[in-house]
Amino acid sequence: MKYHDLDSHLLAPKRFVTLAHLSQVEQADYPALQESTGISTPDLSKIIRDLEDRELVVVIKQRKDRYSHTVVRLSPEGQKQFGQLLRTLNETAGK
Repeated sequence: MKYHDLDSHLLAPKRFVTLAHLSQVEQADYPALQESTGISTPDLSKIIRDLEDRELVVVIKQRKDRYSHTVVRLSPEGQKQFGQLLRTLNETAGK
């Protein structure tokens, strides 16, 4: 891949840090994502919905006691695309 193959959509800072966090953990809930990325709940919801539409993340809604609990993880396609993005960034940077 060359720099022109970079997906500018995934390079958007908020999407990038969300994918970066998810690439380092098995799964994360919204509070963990908010804490690690500093992204507000409304923005995070939009980002997760967008990544889910692109089939890069899997969203699992669970019941925890009387409350719903949402967990997000990278899909296999998300792992693949984020890995390719990082490799291309490193190649472009000369590493």
